[in-house]
Amino acid sequence: MMCAFCRQDVINPCHTVQEMQQRAEHHIDRCERAFAQQGGSHPQSASSTESGTGRRR
Repeated sequence: MMCAFCRQDVINPCHTVQEMQQRAEHHIDRCERAFAQQGGSHPQSASSTESGTGRRR
């Protein structure tokens, strides 16, 4: 089955961006490359957005 994100013929393709990001965090090469091509930061730093307050007035 063709994955919409990495454009490879794989048995179990990603169906959402979140699924692709999760697989990239687990160092699946095709997902890491697809995530980077979509403008994502390094997968390990992608989940670090919770460290700041993020509130501005």
